[in-house]
Amino acid sequence: MASQALVSSPAGIAGALKAGRVRIAVVGLGRIGLPTATMFAQGGAIVSGVDIDPAVVSSVTRGVCHFEDEPGLGELMSKVVAEGKLKGFLEYAESVSQADFIVISVPTPVDDTKVPDYSAVRSAAQAIGRSLQRGSVVIVESTVGPGTVEEVVQPILEKESGLKAGSEFGLASCPERSDPGSIMKNMVNVPRVVGATTPQCCDVVAELYKAAFGVKVVKLSSPKTANAVKLTENLFRDVNIALANEFALLFEKLGIDTIEVIDACATKYNFMPHYPGSGVGGPCLPSNPYYLISEGLKVGNIPYIIRLAREINDRMPDHVVELALEAMNDIGQTAKGAKVAVLGAAYKPNVRDVQLSPVEKICDRLRGMGSSLRIYDPMFKDEDVFGIRVSASLEEAVKDADCIVIGTAHDEFRRADPNILKALAAKRAALVDSRQVFDPESVRRAGFAYRGVGRANTASL
Repeated sequence: MASQALVSSPAGIAGALKAGRVRIAVVGLGRIGLPTATMFAQGGAIVSGVDIDPAVVSSVTRGVCHFEDEPGLGELMSKVVAEGKLKGFLEYAESVSQADFIVISVPTPVDDTKVPDYSAVRSAAQAIGRSLQRGSVVIVESTVGPGTVEEVVQPILEKESGLKAGSEFGLASCPERSDPGSIMKNMVNVPRVVGATTPQCCDVVAELYKAAFGVKVVKLSSPKTANAVKLTENLFRDVNIALANEFALLFEKLGIDTIEVIDACATKYNFMPHYPGSGVGGPCLPSNPYYLISEGLKVGNIPYIIRLAREINDRMPDHVVELALEAMNDIGQTAKGAKVAVLGAAYKPNVRDVQLSPVEKICDRLRGMGSSLRIYDPMFKDEDVFGIRVSASLEEAVKDADCIVIGTAHDEFRRADPNILKALAAKRAALVDSRQVFDPESVRRAGFAYRGVGRANTASL
């Protein structure tokens, strides 16, 4: 059962952690939940990791990390499991009933109609509520729209537990602020933001993260405000990437190299560079705008720039396909019957994740036009991605290709020599670079018909 004294005052949190007297249940052991559970255990807490996937729970129990692309996570997780500080569970009841703090870290995607899907959050809140003890604190780390914690999570917890938020249990938001592939580094370097239903609860949760993670904590006025911070910082990126893509589309037509322009702009003190590409993917940027759009519609305010930015970024895979058609036209090849090697399937470099990757749309369109596709991604060798078996090597994918499309800027591709790629490809071949992996002139010198997102096509000027 939760310690009333522990969770009612921040003063004793650090000492209780060090003494192993803090018990935490982390619900959801995905890309954020597992590192969060591991970091709390490293900080001294006794952590129960709860997940609905038996395979995930089994791997955690055995100390085997299922995210090989997160540097430092596997080693630290194995250590805290061996020390008995982290265990996996399928059932909520035992973990929640004994926890001082319960952290919700479950997925919050958008559905096919671009409406936020909070079903996992609701299910977690219902299960937590049934075993929630007086004095415990529930912390929502999942990314949700402003007001969702107060208007969705809180009523469920109160109904299921029979307890009142604020006076009988604590409720807070501490949205994750990590970047896949750098999560462990982010967790000890990036400040956390916390908003709670009461100032006292906010102080307690802030002290918990400060003591366990060793980071600065910014205390905010409410869960709603904390979630607004998370969405604002992500939407700032999405909007600025869309602006870079708008520049790219225009400058291509004007014969101007967008990357040269942005790099020069970056020499000014108040310019923050963002770069064009084939769109954005992953669990955050393609989804987060719709959380805020949805909340805006509820109060009669349409965030037009946010919505337009999302449309621009969503259209960029189509532009990459257009560039591929242009480049293949230069060598007398049509999409129908063309052998196309797509290099990269993941939505970002060196991360094993294809969630909402713009590369999928590129592949679907080219296949729909009759192209024969081969995919190579070093994170998915010999696996099926987008309905295609991933090649075992870069050389296997590129051999005899009429067109090469760079979809992800993996380190392996940045190290590749365009001359070697050209020797492997068909005698006349095209290369489309959507991620600024290669210097355009080196690709042209190698003998490719070249196109790049935001790059001037000097051949047609």
